[in-house]
Amino acid sequence: MSVQSTREPRAPASRYATGGTSATRTFRGDIEGLRALAVIVVIFDHLLGWPSGGFIGVDIFFVISGFLITSLLLKEHARTGRISLVDFYRRRIRRILPVSLLVLVVTVVVGFLLLPANRAMNTLWDGIYSALFVANWRFAFVGTDYLQATNAVSPLQHYWSLAVEEQFYFVWPFLLIIIFALAGRRVNISARALIATVAVTTGVITVAFLAWSFVETSTSSAIAYFSTGARAWELGIGALLAAAAPGIARLPARVRPVLAWLGLGLIVASLVLISRDSPFPAPWALLPVAGSALVIAAGIGSPEQRLVFPLTNPVSRYLGKISYSLYLWHFPVVILLAVIFATDSPIYLPLALVLMLALSVFSFHFVEDPIRHSLWLETSHTRQRERMRRPVRTRDSRNAVAWVGALVVITPVLVSVSFVATKSRPTSDAAGAAPIGAGATDTPPTSPAEAPTLLSTRQSAITAALRAAAWPETTPAFDALGDNSGAPEWVDDNCLSVSEKNAAGCIYGDPAAPKTAVLLGDSMAISYMPAIRAALEPLGFNVRSLTMFSCPAINISVAAKSASDASAAKCDDHHAWVYDEVATISPDLVIMSSLAGSIVRLASGNEGAAALAEWQTATNTTITALQGMTDQVAVLAPPPASTSFAECKTLTSSPADCSYSPSSLYQKVIAAEQTAVTAVGEFARYVNVVPWLCVDGACPAFIDNTPVFFDGQHFVREASSQLGPLLAEALFPAAS
Repeated sequence: MSVQSTREPRAPASRYATGGTSATRTFRGDIEGLRALAVIVVIFDHLLGWPSGGFIGVDIFFVISGFLITSLLLKEHARTGRISLVDFYRRRIRRILPVSLLVLVVTVVVGFLLLPANRAMNTLWDGIYSALFVANWRFAFVGTDYLQATNAVSPLQHYWSLAVEEQFYFVWPFLLIIIFALAGRRVNISARALIATVAVTTGVITVAFLAWSFVETSTSSAIAYFSTGARAWELGIGALLAAAAPGIARLPARVRPVLAWLGLGLIVASLVLISRDSPFPAPWALLPVAGSALVIAAGIGSPEQRLVFPLTNPVSRYLGKISYSLYLWHFPVVILLAVIFATDSPIYLPLALVLMLALSVFSFHFVEDPIRHSLWLETSHTRQRERMRRPVRTRDSRNAVAWVGALVVITPVLVSVSFVATKSRPTSDAAGAAPIGAGATDTPPTSPAEAPTLLSTRQSAITAALRAAAWPETTPAFDALGDNSGAPEWVDDNCLSVSEKNAAGCIYGDPAAPKTAVLLGDSMAISYMPAIRAALEPLGFNVRSLTMFSCPAINISVAAKSASDASAAKCDDHHAWVYDEVATISPDLVIMSSLAGSIVRLASGNEGAAALAEWQTATNTTITALQGMTDQVAVLAPPPASTSFAECKTLTSSPADCSYSPSSLYQKVIAAEQTAVTAVGEFARYVNVVPWLCVDGACPAFIDNTPVFFDGQHFVREASSQLGPLLAEALFPAAS
């Protein structure tokens, strides 16, 4: 989102003089208040997760921007008979670039001070894409990349909306020039007919983009949210208001308050009715867009600006004035402050509000506003004219204030962050302390009879991790955790989604080994592959992966996670192919595992007890169908999901802040699977991994100085390998 002044000079007599009143000839305090409402609900959404539709604040900004920018372009054409692209983009750069670059630089620098190395580097790349105004496409890609699905949110993700606007404005002035040129070919066309042609053409273009938004939302919702094509109609609605301003200005005065309050009511309703599960942007964005359009339309041509007092009071108007800076600063503060303080800390919320407001006030008054009113990028002719109108001292002082203001914003932030980072990181003495490992037992064995078992040793390591007061040095280091930390068979070999095309490249161990095991399931199954290989290859097995992204091991139909998830549609076909492959291979062992969360997206629509019953039946049916194809089936329980390290491990947190417990739903899924496996008899074995990860319902984030998950639910490759001996003992207890 961007900012344009809501006060414009009265246009002189022109060819539009008969067309009606200019859309922005008077100060629009209601639009400033509308901006304030938009930025407040966005901040509440990101800071509190409330209201459910708080993200619609961006849609309000789009409508406002489309209206104000198009009004300026139409006014320029009315005054001069042309639209200067050079002047337009000069104004855009002066208004948008300085503060946006300031926030980008500060965020990236602070990110390198606070964030893990991998995440800091991702933030740098986010900053580069944001500076080039293509952040929306970067985040659209990341949002559809499964490996990134559970990663921490970028502190620069909100720049996607700025990218959408600037991409729109890279095209929109050209379209207006073409419309004027084509309409102007008509002989003796009146000013009113010319502006009517612009309005009609704008309406047609807007409807076309709205239709595209419906299509893209229904086919690829993750992309549609960030897509310029799917969002352009929202800016187009604002543009249509500007083009239709001469007609709207003739609305009766008694109708205007009704429209304004109706529009405000639609916006409030959208905050409550819309949620993240709503199809968006089409059709649900129509609600806040229509509300914003009504509020703006109510004030066109009206000298009275007290129609909607919640928007026109001094506080709302000031927040609206600084809304651009506030929007840019708020999200880095929300995300980066959570690296220092837990979000449920009593200091986090008030400190976040104070910090984002202070940064915004400083950057508006000392950077944004001075530069916006400066002569930067102006032509020599304009500079000369302005020099005669302005005292040199004023101009120079504004430039000086802008640079000093930038230093005022940056310096204390970097100094304070550096201080916190230095104080919070472990010293060399702490790093050299005795590691927390498998040998950390309360009472070491005193005789061979008391020698610890694999499980008891593992549980001792878990207990030690749960008691840890400080973060140890781990392998891999917490700062290095990222997408590449998962199972190498997944990350390096691309053997998560296996089909006839790549099945031959997803065989592990000695191909001539006397025994064969086959792995079925989704990303959870492939996450176990290092453990499976560590357990089975020494016993004379080779292991074949027949897994599929987002496709459970059991023969059950699942719904897509989102409109962009095409894997669910392929899942049934994958099941049929897999079972044919198992029959052909005739393996000695089939291992199965599935994410417990798949139970909430069954194609049947079943929920609660009905979903558990369906899951249990499908587990039993699948195992029964495998009889005759293999000697034995082993079902590995998925691990209980945890909180991502990026969210819980802060500079002031302790290991206890990242511990977790199996959820109620998880325990029900495990119980259903275990019941189904037990009913089959000795042919199948169920392996409950909770004792390998938790003690008395408490599960640490690291065990044996190794982080357990890299994203909250998938094993770090080293952590998976450590489970190999435990898995071998569980599958073949007689051989242990």
